Amino acid sequence: MIKGIDLSYANKNVDYNKLKQDGIEFAIIRTGYGKDENQKDVLFETHYAGLKQAGIKVGAYLYSYCTSIENAEKEAENCLKHIAGKQFDLPIYLDLEEARTKVLGIDAVTQIALIFCRKIRNAGYRAGVYANLDWFKNCMRPDALILENFSIWLAQWNDKITATFPVDIWQYTNKYKGMDGDYLINNGILKEVKHAIYELAVKVILGEYGNGEERKQKLGSNYNEVQEIVNKIYEIIRGE
Repeated sequence: MIKGIDLSYANKNVDYNKLKQDGIEFAIIRTGYGKDENQKDVLFETHYAGLKQAGIKVGAYLYSYCTSIENAEKEAENCLKHIAGKQFDLPIYLDLEEARTKVLGIDAVTQIALIFCRKIRNAGYRAGVYANLDWFKNCMRPDALILENFSIWLAQWNDKITATFPVDIWQYTNKYKGMDGDYLINNGILKEVKHAIYELAVKVILGEYGNGEERKQKLGSNYNEVQEIVNKIYEIIRGE
């Protein structure tokens, strides 16, 4: 597990070196919001430069105001303008939590997430989605993100993760030592140790390992763990 924080315009006069001394190893910073270039976060450049100077790994996110599938690509293009020329250690996320987006329905919200993530990925960055557990369970299809290897940043203010799908980053509280920035844990064990297992599960779903005894032989000692993940993904797809 490694510790991190997210930062935006709300976090002024941040002592980045102090964050590093406190054990913060990564930060995810808000690039801005919406589809217009003038909606760039006023402290994005400051946070980026300060974190890099302090040796803290950096990711980013765009807060979505999407009210149509068509605007998803525009938001991705806007985000890409904000981050142009910069180097990131972590994915670029779409922050989905607006009520106006939620009412579009599961299929539309999933399409918005996929359109944004594909656009970001095609530009050479790793991409993902941020949302709370209710959104991931009831407002979109996380299996669609999993199948395309997009990252999931889960907000669940709890003492443990109860999500049944793989999570790269877990936001478990909304406070960090008096700051408004959220305190996060990167589920490093899941990401580093399990990542290859999830890749195998995706290949199984795509039919690359056959069925029954053939699948068991091809997967060998990984069979039980991979099959458990495959079963969970199918449960998500069926809405169970």
